[in-house]
Amino acid sequence: MPTVVRFTAVALLVVLAAACADSRTTPSTPLSVATDTLPPTTDTVSPMPTASVRPSSTGHHPADGSSLASCKDADCEVEVRAGDRLRIDKRFGVQRITISSLDPDEATIALLGFTGGLQAEGANVSISSSCVNGRCRDEGKLSLAPGRSARINNLRLEVPYLSRDHAILRLTPR
Repeated sequence: MPTVVRFTAVALLVVLAAACADSRTTPSTPLSVATDTLPPTTDTVSPMPTASVRPSSTGHHPADGSSLASCKDADCEVEVRAGDRLRIDKRFGVQRITISSLDPDEATIALLGFTGGLQAEGANVSISSSCVNGRCRDEGKLSLAPGRSARINNLRLEVPYLSRDHAILRLTPR
């Protein structure tokens, strides 16, 4: 018997013996090793499935997953968490939408826009303008809850799902 085959057979026996030593059951048939050749092996590995979108506990799958960049054109449905920032194309008069906080009853949204160009409708809306060193901007805040929508300039905002740790945010241009 060639040396490589003997070494492989001995190594296989050692591995099998070690595996069986930890087992609480003993095999019903004795282990044997072929002395002439080892059977051919097939190294096929089936790929693990990957999820591109995490489903919410309601079973709702946001159309754009958690890709906040998909909201640049103000037409998206994404999963968001507190602290997430969405950059919006300046043609909508909003520079950034930030998810300030989430709780089961409402999401608080912070807005950053251009001076005089930020208008909003919805619950708990506040907007103020400020200038520092000749650079002016609008800042605002509003609240969203499932079943209620809000508007920022020509954008409609909705939260079809909301929990303490994440929400589904939907933006649509009007």
